[in-house]
Amino acid sequence: MMKKYSKLLFLVSILYTQNTVSDDIISFIEELDNKTIILSMESLENQTKLSISGEQIYFDTFSENKSIILIENNEVRTYDFNNQLIIIESADETLLDVFNKGELSRYNMTEINNEESISLVTYTLGSKLLLIGFDNISKQILSLQIQDEGVSLFETKIVDIIDFDVPLISNNFDSWEVLDWRDVN
Repeated sequence: MMKKYSKLLFLVSILYTQNTVSDDIISFIEELDNKTIILSMESLENQTKLSISGEQIYFDTFSENKSIILIENNEVRTYDFNNQLIIIESADETLLDVFNKGELSRYNMTEINNEESISLVTYTLGSKLLLIGFDNISKQILSLQIQDEGVSLFETKIVDIIDFDVPLISNNFDSWEVLDWRDVN
């Protein structure tokens, strides 16, 4: 009887830990509204910024390639400051959708590994894997990687979180060329 009780208690504690970590990750993402995340990516020499304001996500690689990408709903706008060009495209989903409120709920948590105060959490969505390193003490995402069929598409570490900071908003783009590649139905 005691053995069955111990196994049940162990199972409940594992499930409770998974739900708590998953809930903490969701809360962390929801609290990113009107914030800018400073990211370190191996694929880029310089740090980059990811800023979130409501339904808008700004991916600022200006220091790397002089561009800023704005993702909103199913539209992606790339502001190319080198060529004074705006490229508008349609996208059903992007790699950065996970930072939208509620988007993580589309993924299924499949694995959680706890190493001291860090949880390594694996989510799946179709052929995609989302790997999140989460600090259980500070309740923050430390790293994030998105893979599709074993190929890493996006890998980053969070360096800092600051107040919302996007230089794009104050610019006037009236004289820029616009290429509209959206799907028209």
